Amino acid sequence: MKHSLPLAALLLASSLVPAAPALAAEGEAVQAQPVESTTSSTSDTTTENLAPIPPAVQKTMDKLFTLQPELKKLTIVMSQSQEDSGRFSISLSNRKPEEQGNQKGASNADLMFDTKTGELLRLNLNIWEWASDKSPSLKLTYESADKFLTEWLGTEERKKFGKPKSNSGGSSSIDNEDGTQTTWSERTADFPLMLNGIPVEGNVGPRISVDSFGHVTSYSYDPIDLDKITVPKPDTALSVEEIKQKIATADSVSLSYVEEQPEEYSRSMDNTKTKPVLRYDFYNFGYYQPQTGKAVDTMSGKELADEQSKPTPNKKVELSPKGQQLIVRSEEEAKQLLAKVFDNKDAVAKLRIEERRGMAWEKESPQQVYHFSTEDDQTYASVAADKKTGQVQYASLQLNTDQKAQPAKVTQDEAFATARNFLEKYASPSATQLEWTGFTYPERELPSWVDKSKLPEGFTEHQPKEYSFFFYETYQGVPIMDRTYQVSVDNQTGNIVSFSLTTPKDKLDLPDSKDIVTKEQALEAFLKNKSPKLQYVWPQYFDQRAPAPILVYAWDYSEGYGYVDALTGQYIIVPNERDEE
Repeated sequence: MKHSLPLAALLLASSLVPAAPALAAEGEAVQAQPVESTTSSTSDTTTENLAPIPPAVQKTMDKLFTLQPELKKLTIVMSQSQEDSGRFSISLSNRKPEEQGNQKGASNADLMFDTKTGELLRLNLNIWEWASDKSPSLKLTYESADKFLTEWLGTEERKKFGKPKSNSGGSSSIDNEDGTQTTWSERTADFPLMLNGIPVEGNVGPRISVDSFGHVTSYSYDPIDLDKITVPKPDTALSVEEIKQKIATADSVSLSYVEEQPEEYSRSMDNTKTKPVLRYDFYNFGYYQPQTGKAVDTMSGKELADEQSKPTPNKKVELSPKGQQLIVRSEEEAKQLLAKVFDNKDAVAKLRIEERRGMAWEKESPQQVYHFSTEDDQTYASVAADKKTGQVQYASLQLNTDQKAQPAKVTQDEAFATARNFLEKYASPSATQLEWTGFTYPERELPSWVDKSKLPEGFTEHQPKEYSFFFYETYQGVPIMDRTYQVSVDNQTGNIVSFSLTTPKDKLDLPDSKDIVTKEQALEAFLKNKSPKLQYVWPQYFDQRAPAPILVYAWDYSEGYGYVDALTGQYIIVPNERDEE
């Protein structure tokens, strides 16, 4: 027998039942009825997990269940007050607590509210009938998310946020007992908070995820009391044209080859048409002080030194590659390769293969990935190889320690020599003339507004301890971007900790680089199609937010990242199939 129970019944704290259907259907009598349980111990345990629902939270839930009627089919299995954070959490399921182990057919929801105001802070829905490996189109995502936000907040409150944009999406899967796999896919829309008519970046507006059926699958928003915030005004900011002159130079433009430039980006590149191109790219992704055009660090708001904000020119190096191939066709061979390449037999000896069922897209991928870890989860390793040939494309060995960063014991020159010697062995025979650049994460102090005492327990200020080098094969002195190698070296031990290799190719068919447009002409083409725009950035570190947003100029890439064809001077944006799914 199925029992119905209104949320109001949960206010009867002294008579909480093991589990309760979340909401009565309209018109049903308000009457609490216990749900049958198999054992008294289950009943006692479950009862302890059901805290009384505050009236303000109940009122919000009534409204939410009207907009999300699927929730009415679920049962409350947990309600809990988090006194330290002032939040109230509720979990729902179509399964009794003792049935939670069997995932097939299960639907679940997690809700979080402000205990005092009852405001909805988080919503996550995982409904069995909504499973699909298809992602929604941008149009459907925006329309469904905007409709929900307007209905939830009201027309006037909706005006506080700008147009949605989507930079993320994803999927999750579960392995069923019968060997099948069930997948849920979604795309996320962010609604920026608007201040002085300018959007705020930094997760300070509502985030809503939508599936391919148009269902809202998640919602999150932590309101900010703007009455206590001093917001910088844009009155003294330079005009767009003035800021362009200060931040855009020919040094921002870089020339490179791409052997296989897709005509359209898609999920499966197997049937995608490609062509060789010689292209200019605009590398100017920073944030700029609106009165001076100086680059700024958005965590602290401080101006960056010139050497911190400008790209370092590539250097040249010659190799005599041996062309040795690294081949892996099994887990055991992958482990042997880790011991051979990373020179850390003790760490590798403790590794064990991670038993995991691959995602659906992994089965279709031309790449086979082997994952390893130690029993104490302090060491991780992975090896990726071509499924057909077994040629290794990538490998890494990560050792996690609680030690704070130590001064480097290995110089960058010594690390570069190690990386170069590695490539001499394993790079493609065509890798004789290369350009390279080195990268080391700078040591960064925490911003002054971060309260270290409120950081997560066990947090330590780890600083990266690796030198990373990127090498590019060249043609006519121009780097070929899809012939890139990467090697990272530990600055304490001098050992290689990760690398990626390019699959050797015999054929090289690229355009001539002699008769092309100049950097200045390419920059002009970029500036006709791209402009910086004012925006606020509100820095956040874990769950701590800076006292106020920072006003900056940043380039607008909402229409995509384009390039200039070096032969024609034409500005090109490659369509993205995922946007139209």
